[in-house]
Parts: sequence; structure tokens; C-alpha cells
Amino acid sequence: MYYCPKCDRSISKERLVEIDAELRERFGRSCLPSLRCPVCETEFIDLEKVESGGEKLVGEVRRK
Repeated sequence: MYYCPKCDRSISKERLVEIDAELRERFGRSCLPSLRCPVCETEFIDLEKVESGGEKLVGEVRRK
């Protein structure tokens, strides 16, 4: 699972692969090598690499 702090959205790895295939087909551009958000181009945070408990901070802006 990846998280974009600028868009305040998470996306599964499977969905990201689908989006990347669509981007490559339509625009000849890929977001997978750089792991950047296809919407705002901010670098994704890989939630599997976040320390235990840190995932609770994700989306905090939206929960307020």
C-alpha cells in the first residue's frame, strides 16, 4: 500500500500497476520507476516500510 501525503490518498500496489499500464498506453509515461503519484507527482510513502503504529498518522488531515 502506498500513500501520497499531498493528495492524502492511499493506493494499493495492484491498483498502482493498473494505473501505470493505463498511463503508459495513453501517454507513454510511467509512474512506477519513480514511485511518484500520477496526480501530483509527489513521492509515495510505502506504508509497508513505516514503523509499526505510524500508519495511524496517514490521512489524519482528512479525519479532522
